[in-house]
Amino acid sequence: MRAAVVLLVAIAVAALVWLAVTFTARGPQPVAAPTTGCASPPPPRTSIPRFSAPGPSAAAAAVGTWGATLHTTCGDVGLELDGTDAPRTVASFVQLARGGYWTDSACNRLTSYLSPTAFLQCGDPTDRRAGDPGYGLAAENVPPGGRYARGTVIMGRGGGLDTTSGEFAIVYRDFTVRPGDPVYPVFGRVLTGMEVVDAIAARGGEDTRPDGRPFRSISIRSIDVARR
Repeated sequence: MRAAVVLLVAIAVAALVWLAVTFTARGPQPVAAPTTGCASPPPPRTSIPRFSAPGPSAAAAAVGTWGATLHTTCGDVGLELDGTDAPRTVASFVQLARGGYWTDSACNRLTSYLSPTAFLQCGDPTDRRAGDPGYGLAAENVPPGGRYARGTVIMGRGGGLDTTSGEFAIVYRDFTVRPGDPVYPVFGRVLTGMEVVDAIAARGGEDTRPDGRPFRSISIRSIDVARR
């Protein structure tokens, strides 16, 4: 009996020693990040369309909801656009999508985990943060308290009260805007393909920057829109 107890103790000690050695050698293993296959980014645009005003009319866009599919180099992302609460923004989005404004354009801004915000921003066909479709939009449908939920689609912001009209972003993690910081109009939500955005966000920004280009490049090839 005593020999059996001694043997069990020896086995237990040996197991603990093995675990300690293994953990010290390998260390804690990181959680696997979401993965998605991405094609090579398209070449830079040589010409960009411009528009005199957003269209279709805000009244037409306000009837029901719209569906949009972002065809990206990393997979499709399906959106639902809220024409009721953000009619002017949705009207503008429909026009720019149908007019090819975002064809072969990079998503060149990611606010990473070091930033107080959390979104992937797209919509600048110049790839130099200098895109301009030819008009601006007043901010509409800004959430109370500056709270943004994962999967929300928002408009980019310029320095003034008007949005940039051409740039939009997808929120990949809940966040609340700090007092005094810019707020963003909401005009839709992601229905499918959120894993595409998650994979980009998981890789973070270049040089671990909290606000800059995403480490894994992603570009919009085209956008389809249709009334639901």
